[in-house]
Amino acid sequence: MNNTQWEQTGKGQYELKEISAQELQDRKERKKEGRKKGRILHFVLGMIAGAALMLLIYKVAFSSPNSLSEATQRKIGLIEGVVDRYYLWDRTDEAEADGIYKGIMSSLGDKYAYYYTAEELKRDREDNAGQFSGIGCTIGTDQKTGAPYVVSIMEGYSADKAGIKEGDFFLEVDGEDATAWSSSEVASHVKGKEGTTVDLLMYRDGEELSFTVERVSVDVETVTSKMLDEKKKIGYIRIAEFDQITVSQFKEAKKELEEAGMKGLILDLRSNPGGLVDACADIASEMLPKGMIVYAMSKDGHKSQWTSDGKNEIHIPVVILVNGNTASSAEILTGAMKDHDKATVMGTKTYGKGIIQNTYSLGDGTAIEFTAGQYYLPKDECIHEIGIEPDIEVEADMEAYKADGTDNQLEAAQSEIEKELDL
Repeated sequence: MNNTQWEQTGKGQYELKEISAQELQDRKERKKEGRKKGRILHFVLGMIAGAALMLLIYKVAFSSPNSLSEATQRKIGLIEGVVDRYYLWDRTDEAEADGIYKGIMSSLGDKYAYYYTAEELKRDREDNAGQFSGIGCTIGTDQKTGAPYVVSIMEGYSADKAGIKEGDFFLEVDGEDATAWSSSEVASHVKGKEGTTVDLLMYRDGEELSFTVERVSVDVETVTSKMLDEKKKIGYIRIAEFDQITVSQFKEAKKELEEAGMKGLILDLRSNPGGLVDACADIASEMLPKGMIVYAMSKDGHKSQWTSDGKNEIHIPVVILVNGNTASSAEILTGAMKDHDKATVMGTKTYGKGIIQNTYSLGDGTAIEFTAGQYYLPKDECIHEIGIEPDIEVEADMEAYKADGTDNQLEAAQSEIEKELDL
């Protein structure tokens, strides 16, 4: 049997060479000592200690037919040995551990799977709660390219002041290639300590643009509203995404419009990437009759459902505006309103994300998130990778919008409300 190991033959060059029996024995001893240290196992066990969920994950991962093979474990040891011997700079146990955990999630092949470090999880929770340190923009994933982009800009914040625009794509964040990152990954890197800066390379209309943007304290405004026509009393509410703060903001906006005599409502969900299903269901309950909003089925057949008690059913014409980047929870709200005949859907076909991600705490301030269920609308339809077809299709005239701000889809929605009100 040939016994080989990596030998350096030049700067940055290596090849496998035969080794002596003595060197092979020495290597075995080093590996045995390495096993005593149990670096990799300690990382995993340290993550699962004291957490029942992680004990279950450990049992499944290492006791099932899908567990790591001996060959895989040997290769991990080989990689570590080569890195320890030849890597130029120091590495930390924490960084190595985080890389292992992120690698496990990446191996699922689920683009929504993610391992949150303690700092990343903290920032994510602050974001959902409605306050964090960032640059003041909403980030989503473009349907056509799968790339992260700016969904909306919060007026007056640092992204706005720097000149970043809605529709800009993220190429790099602090020098790292971000083109294949999920919107959550981009957001996690963009957010950070207040007063620090983040370097962004963006893409807009065939041009690469560089920005250095300061992170500031951001109070999230996920809902904007106004009365489009004071005489005809047509109200307008835009929901940028579904966070914890969105529910109270929506209720306040709806109440103000109702008190002003609103007779018809345009609900703008264009480019809304989704968010918390619970927040979406609470908002749906502010408009739907009694009945099903959405239900989800898990791998083991467990059914989770969200329902409306019908106490706040809306009784005025509603038009929901959607486009190809209307996704996830925004599609749940759109589909539920459509299935209950409480809204006319206008625009272009939605994204088609009919799966739900759950986040599982690992007991040490970190967490993992991955797809855990598939959701179904009130009429038992799953729109995953299908999307929702609008009742009235209206393509956006982007040239007119860029020229003078004309929003032809919004104008069409207003005309539809007027027709339904017979104005």
